[in-house]
Amino acid sequence: MPVHDPQRLEIANEARIGLALENEISANQARSYVRCLQVGWQVDTIGWSLADSEGQLADARRLLQAAEIFAEIEGYDASHAIDCYRRAGEILEWLARSNDGTKMLAPIELLAGAAFQLGGLPAMASGLLSQLNLEENGPQLFAAFLRADFDAVLTLAMAFWEQHPDLTAADASRRILEEQNDDRLAWYFTVELVRALGLFADSVRRGDDVRLAKAAAKLKALDSMAVRTFSDDVSLLIALLRQAGERFTAASIYRSARALGKLNVERMPRMLAFARDQFARGRGILWSSQQAGITRLLENSSFALCTPTGSGKTLVANLGLVKELLLRDHGEVMPLALYVVPSRALAGEVEAKLTSELGRDLIITGLYGGTDWGITDYWLNADRPTVLIATVEKADALMRYLAPLLLSRLRLLIVDEAHQVLPEDTENGRSAFADHSSRALRLESFVARLLAQAPDIVRIALTAVAGGAAGPVARWMEGDTEAQAIGTRYRSTRQVIGVLETASERRSKMVLDMMNGRPLYIQGRDDPVYLNLKIPPMVQLPPEMRSSLNRFNQVTVLWTAIHLAVTDRRILISLAQEPEKTMGWYAASFDLPDWQELPAYVPPEGRLGDLFAQARACCVDYCGPESYEVTLLDRGIATSHGQMPQRLRRLMVQMIEEKICPITVATATLTEGVNLPFDIIFVTSLKRSAYDNVKQEPIVTPYTPAEFRNLAGRAGRPGATKGMEGLTLVALPTTIATTANGQKQAQRNQMDAFRDDYDALRENLRLDELAGDATASPLAMLLQELRDKARLYFGHVTDEAFLDWLDQVRPEELSDEAGTGAGDGFARLADTVDELDSFVMTALEELSLLDDGLDGAQAEAKLAALWQKTFTLAAAAQEAWLEQAVVRRGRAIVEQVYPDADERRRLYQYGFTPYVGRRFEAVAPVIADQLADAVDYGRETPAQRLARFAALGELLKNDRGFGFRVRDTVGDQNILANWTDVLAWWMRGPNGEVPEAGSLRARQRFVADNLEFRLGVAMGAVVAQMWTAGTGDPLAVPSLDTWKATTGLPWFGFWVRELLRWGTLDPFVAFALSQGRAKSRKGAEELRELFDEWLQTVVDNPTSEDLIDPQRFLAWERSLPARERERVKPAPEEALLTGTTGAKKRYSVLPIAGHKEVLWVDAAGYELARSPDELGYYNSSYTDNDYVLDAEENPSVRRVFARSRRQ
Repeated sequence: MPVHDPQRLEIANEARIGLALENEISANQARSYVRCLQVGWQVDTIGWSLADSEGQLADARRLLQAAEIFAEIEGYDASHAIDCYRRAGEILEWLARSNDGTKMLAPIELLAGAAFQLGGLPAMASGLLSQLNLEENGPQLFAAFLRADFDAVLTLAMAFWEQHPDLTAADASRRILEEQNDDRLAWYFTVELVRALGLFADSVRRGDDVRLAKAAAKLKALDSMAVRTFSDDVSLLIALLRQAGERFTAASIYRSARALGKLNVERMPRMLAFARDQFARGRGILWSSQQAGITRLLENSSFALCTPTGSGKTLVANLGLVKELLLRDHGEVMPLALYVVPSRALAGEVEAKLTSELGRDLIITGLYGGTDWGITDYWLNADRPTVLIATVEKADALMRYLAPLLLSRLRLLIVDEAHQVLPEDTENGRSAFADHSSRALRLESFVARLLAQAPDIVRIALTAVAGGAAGPVARWMEGDTEAQAIGTRYRSTRQVIGVLETASERRSKMVLDMMNGRPLYIQGRDDPVYLNLKIPPMVQLPPEMRSSLNRFNQVTVLWTAIHLAVTDRRILISLAQEPEKTMGWYAASFDLPDWQELPAYVPPEGRLGDLFAQARACCVDYCGPESYEVTLLDRGIATSHGQMPQRLRRLMVQMIEEKICPITVATATLTEGVNLPFDIIFVTSLKRSAYDNVKQEPIVTPYTPAEFRNLAGRAGRPGATKGMEGLTLVALPTTIATTANGQKQAQRNQMDAFRDDYDALRENLRLDELAGDATASPLAMLLQELRDKARLYFGHVTDEAFLDWLDQVRPEELSDEAGTGAGDGFARLADTVDELDSFVMTALEELSLLDDGLDGAQAEAKLAALWQKTFTLAAAAQEAWLEQAVVRRGRAIVEQVYPDADERRRLYQYGFTPYVGRRFEAVAPVIADQLADAVDYGRETPAQRLARFAALGELLKNDRGFGFRVRDTVGDQNILANWTDVLAWWMRGPNGEVPEAGSLRARQRFVADNLEFRLGVAMGAVVAQMWTAGTGDPLAVPSLDTWKATTGLPWFGFWVRELLRWGTLDPFVAFALSQGRAKSRKGAEELRELFDEWLQTVVDNPTSEDLIDPQRFLAWERSLPARERERVKPAPEEALLTGTTGAKKRYSVLPIAGHKEVLWVDAAGYELARSPDELGYYNSSYTDNDYVLDAEENPSVRRVFARSRRQ
């Protein structure tokens, strides 16, 4: 270490400790931040002087100097350097956003953006710099560079050379210095800086390291010159530009692409093309968490990447796919990756994004439709690697059909939103075991079984930071007790949590309490941060709307959101209870006379207008023209909830992504893993509603800290939203709404309860921020639930007593109502035992699929090995009895409870829990006969088709075990009694009546829970059994060619679940919708005529089966014109060399429009050649592309990269 470095570090550390400790801000820093918020919201500000601003500016300069010392001596990634850069960026940002007239020769925003970039917060840098309204070209250029928008850098640089064509000559810079002007040095410096930044931008996005090094050397030389020549502010900006350039060079994706490409040098060109495409998508400079993830990829290890939404996890997953599927040598095996997602909505998003980036290299297919087996042979026998995207339920079904094939090809497992393995540690969460509805347990079970059978596959877990989940998820994925998650300190935005205070006939106030998990104000020194919103107070509501304080609160939130949306903010109103009721309140509010003055919503035009019209048509199709969904959509309010049909949900998400609707009203299901741009989230209740199947009554439970944090984490996406903060505001009424004396005290009590809920949440968030990483696991919770009930009902207190009981207990011995969904305690205990049996039997069947037999000792050995792969083992130190419970129950199942191996195989194939499956066997043959009888379905009338579904449903209607389940309420029981009316509406059958708006969601819930899910599962279970019986070979591969012969069923059996999913009686409609050939059911029905005409030309006298044969549908689709024409590769442009002799033979160039010609210039601004351009084809947008000048013999320019217009 040089002799003076210790002293320099000591000085730098003094500044860091005094000004930049992580998660601590000084009183003045807090005041500065509060002031910038007040200015941004145009409310009265706290007292502040010019001296305060100058003091903050001096602190920021001091921190930047300290950061450079740390970076120079310890490296840019040193934690002390990062702390200083980040705090300097915050101080400067807060000053800049306050508009107080503080002046520097270099714009403060640029210094702030640079500091954020160097502090490893590129999203913050981009968000701040993207909001600037800079008029001068120089600051625009610097801002583009500092946000790593290299296409914009080159557009501005080329515009500069177009304005100054005399500077493109080879001797232009020398001539500037020879002039006698006083400002020649400044002008020379400006020109050279534009040259350096342009050359850097072009070289970094092309991955040209030689020219990039020259650009970096040029920036370093200019930095040295600035120190000697210009003011401190200007020289500081140049230094930050130079430092940012060094960071960009080190973080370029080309480095990672080349490192990965070395695994398969033949694929190196594709890796370089991938890297170039990432620059076009704005993702060419890797963030620190991405670099850490890619480092792990290069080390060939599994890992968990735990960073907030919008922090770049997807890129790491994509590179994982590229590495394992394209770069590895797998011999003759065609590799496969399984991408597990928590919801069908997210599956659709992942499929679309992966297809856009890797669709020409990989088969990308989402298995999230209605048909369990419904896999055509296009990926099973394809000659390209495959990515299967599936929910965990669909992945389970895949294993039941194709385990040997899947396991032989599987090389990579990606688990998205992996924190969902955490169970809900509440009474409702424990009740889910008896209901067989615990998705957390299903995820733990599936991944553990997969890892037990394929221990060498690479595993990547992607998750938002959620309490103590990061460490356990990392240990689970890696199988290493010392594993740590990557990126847990990373924040892509500033998270602020507070309150929206609502009051009768007064303006609403915002109170901001917490920033990044810590109190925002200094207790005892400052008041809470109040922002009095300058929007008109809501006119008093009619008495019937004020009789409910909850209604008044919710409508006030809508009033506030409408006025804030006018300021170009994107708002989510998150609903936790009875969304249909709130949507009805909102729809009714728009009919009030005083609301008629609100500005009308005007849908956009062009492509976005088409998307809005498509979504509205779909909304009318699935919800009805008078529904709340349509009413709110016409006001520019998108809606989403868990019972909404998937097709409509995906369109709603698209509209939100495209910012077509400024306001969204949705339940928490919307934000599960989907990246959406919201500035503000209004939370209208801190308690969510559920239904207690034991007590047969609604229950209300508070948000857990993890649930609230995940919701709040969706607010604020720098660059995509207006502010730098993601605001999550809990709506709390501060006055009662009613004037009726009999209601006043009740509303006062409710108001106090709202406040108590919020205070409890704040305290829980604070404690959770300090918590360790031990967490509950679903399997341990299931076993503990069983033990608690065994102690309660049978007095088994000791470990051994419980294990002995578990060795011999059978569900049917515990209750005659086992497997029926009954609510008494013993029946619930029996069903909980059945849930454990499902976990154990599924594992045993998969782990012994190809074995000759299985005895008790072998079962114990297999389960002991499985235990080592569970999340339970990774979550926390566990008691020995937990493992013994699983292992010993396995022996009991094989030897006593289900000793018949053939029966175990059938029960496993059904997909139910074992005892429910045993009961289902009584009705399965009847279902099979009805499916087999549907040979004329293709020619049947709609009424006859509907009758088939009604007959199938009647077999399930009265059995809560494997059949329909509804709540024990008057409304739901009435729906069950008249369920065929719901069926007719959903399937667009004869006499199907659209439900009234107020009852729509209850019917949608019945469709989702009982038609799509329970009826669909039962149909899938029978088809699964018939497929298995027909093949007799666990290695058999399904295909459309052999499906009918194998199952012995007509095509109706193939389509039945898809028909239930899409809500249609016509298989062609389901096909057209699933393939994207139609946008609505009506549109698909109109296409049917085209298919029928085509069929007549290829088949003489088509049979009933021909009319619904999926192979015929696919053949018809192949006969259609291609949806998109292939892009024509442009011919090279002949060129005349003007600024070079062509000695280097090949030059990177960009176009500048001239008079009927195009000038080809080097990125540094030197003209090299010209080509005719009579039609003015080339303009500034073409700087997004890459061109090469071939200077040999017949000089020409060719395009070597074209940015997609969609990017």
